[in-house]
Amino acid sequence: MAVLIVLLFAAPSDAPPAPDAGGPVHVGSLPLQPEPPHVGLEVVPEPGARATSERFVVRIVEPSDDGEVLEGAGTSIRWESGGPIDKVRLYYYYDRCRLGGKSRGQYGRVIFGQMVPDLGRVPWTIPWMDTDAFRLRIAGYDRDGALIAADEIGVRYRPAQLKDLPPHAIGIIKKRQRLYYYEDGHIRRMHIVSTAAPGYTTPTMHPGSYDRRRGAMGQVFGKSPNAWSRRYTCCMPYWLQITSSGSHGIHATSPGYYRYLGRGASHGCVRQHRADAQALYQLVEVGTPVYIF
Repeated sequence: MAVLIVLLFAAPSDAPPAPDAGGPVHVGSLPLQPEPPHVGLEVVPEPGARATSERFVVRIVEPSDDGEVLEGAGTSIRWESGGPIDKVRLYYYYDRCRLGGKSRGQYGRVIFGQMVPDLGRVPWTIPWMDTDAFRLRIAGYDRDGALIAADEIGVRYRPAQLKDLPPHAIGIIKKRQRLYYYEDGHIRRMHIVSTAAPGYTTPTMHPGSYDRRRGAMGQVFGKSPNAWSRRYTCCMPYWLQITSSGSHGIHATSPGYYRYLGRGASHGCVRQHRADAQALYQLVEVGTPVYIF
């Protein structure tokens, strides 16, 4: 008479706690690139009999690893699963845009605010994210709520206003107070900036734009490591001139004004942290297209 021995491996517990519906998640403790869980049901037969095993897996299919998504676009998250997965939890997290090269922490959120049935596909509208890339993670649970499989990928992120930006350009979004420098179609630098304060103007522009007072606009017309403003009697380090008249530019601000970065505070120029301005200055060449939205 054959004897079957059943071995049941315990499922590991999920690291992040279940959040309130729609609430943010502290992602500092989220495990990165989880090891494939060694769980499942295995039957060990007598010698000569066939062994059977079931592997518990879940894998993100869409979006693709290192693919790009567009803010505001309707898309789908698709996944493949195997084993008795009953529900899944989907969440994303990222490092916030740095300021002067220093971290501003992480942000994360559970999509839909709760676990969803293991249907293999859910619709998702890409939200605004203060980053150029994020991690998308899926965790699969059985009917008892035990975590039995997980997967995680990296996804590149593009703001909606920069949808049609050429592969090599500077894009500035006044609504977000963010500057993006693209090389070869990928974000090379992302900075927190200050555009014009109320009562002043940072003009919307693109290559070929023209203004009667400011002249041609929409490209880097010149650069200087230490420009001087006669009108405001102040130094403008790492100056990138973005109007032919020299009325507006991208430059470093003084440390005393760093606290204003992230909101409108300038007389019309685009201000940056000195460390960010220096890094951008070293990368950008005269003639680089400039778009301000």
